[in-house]
Amino acid sequence: MKINTRSITLAATLVALCCVTGLIPYVFFLPVMVAVTTLSVGMVAFVGLAFGAVSVAYSFIMPASPVAAAFIQAPYIAIFPRILAALGAFGVFKPIQKFAKPVSKPARFATASAASAVGSLLNTALVVSMFVLIMPDDPALIAYIPTMLVSGAIEFACMAVLVPPISMTLDKAVFKRNYVKKTVTPDAQSVQARTEDLRGAPAPDSATAETASDNIVSAVEQGGRQNDAVNLFGNGAEENQKEKTDRI
Repeated sequence: MKINTRSITLAATLVALCCVTGLIPYVFFLPVMVAVTTLSVGMVAFVGLAFGAVSVAYSFIMPASPVAAAFIQAPYIAIFPRILAALGAFGVFKPIQKFAKPVSKPARFATASAASAVGSLLNTALVVSMFVLIMPDDPALIAYIPTMLVSGAIEFACMAVLVPPISMTLDKAVFKRNYVKKTVTPDAQSVQARTEDLRGAPAPDSATAETASDNIVSAVEQGGRQNDAVNLFGNGAEENQKEKTDRI
């Protein structure tokens, strides 16, 4: 994907949006996942880096918590996992988009949903793993890990549901990408094979043709007898009506 004015503008908008979603539980990773499903790999890494930097900045102004204290002591815990999670989600989204080539809305939704879910899972897993590896002696932080896992599970579901409609809308409105299903036309070989099959089909034998002819003749004769009966009945009715008239 080429970097153009529209992609730069969208990336800047998503970075600004990180400052807003960073204050909202369970959806703070939303701008990064939207970048994964709409922008190039360089822009994705940039939005992930910006989100990590916003997380560190909020650690200084938000109420004290074990996570905020850990981010202040080791800012890279807030930055590197977010970049890696964004790139990991991009690594899921792009191959599916390239090889499966989803064109319908349900297929596009499923692709973006899968990539967003993977990105959210990687974000939680990487951050928690770095907490355990780098700060294993912090009892308050270790005790806070179950709460982080529950929040990560809720975020997992939110990303899988919220990101696809946003990314599909941006694809259509910003980048003018219309995912229209192409009509598959038969190639020359399939047409030739079908023609040969039709030419090689066996013709009906004489006995079958004679039986069909006899059936047609019988149907015509039966129809003629029915017409004769109708005419006879009609003539009889007319004669009876005439006799009644003469008597009067």
